[in-house]
Amino acid sequence: MSSSEFSHTRFSFKRRPTPVPGDMRITWRVSLILLMLAGSRSARASVAKLHILNDAIRSNQISKLRDAIDADTKILPWNLRVEPAFARAIDFVVGERLAEWTKAGGRASLQLTQAGLTAVGEIEKVEDALEQERAIISEHAKKLTEFRVSALLGERTAA
Repeated sequence: MSSSEFSHTRFSFKRRPTPVPGDMRITWRVSLILLMLAGSRSARASVAKLHILNDAIRSNQISKLRDAIDADTKILPWNLRVEPAFARAIDFVVGERLAEWTKAGGRASLQLTQAGLTAVGEIEKVEDALEQERAIISEHAKKLTEFRVSALLGERTAA
């Protein structure tokens, strides 16, 4: 083909949506954080506890989480993977005043604000949203105490 034949050829480009997994979307992470806080005692949890719950949910380590909560099971250290995207979602939750910084068990923690409690109510109205995550959080969040978090992180031994 000669170059003159190419000069008359037209190209068109269309943007096509690229599917993004749910756990990579900020709304999924923000909703997850709000549900984790709501599922914890006094709607408050340390950042370490949130990271452990997030790690268990994302990496499907629910049996390891169950063992970590079980008082009869020897606690093995949790190899915590800290995700920058999760930390950004925490910043977003605080920035939007859905939660505020506080302390729990001597470590940096978040507590839901009234706006956060309202947002959790809206999330819970959507029956088929985050079904698996909700089940895990409702079963484990309150049982994962700050004492157990410290033991999982190797800060103290569990009694």
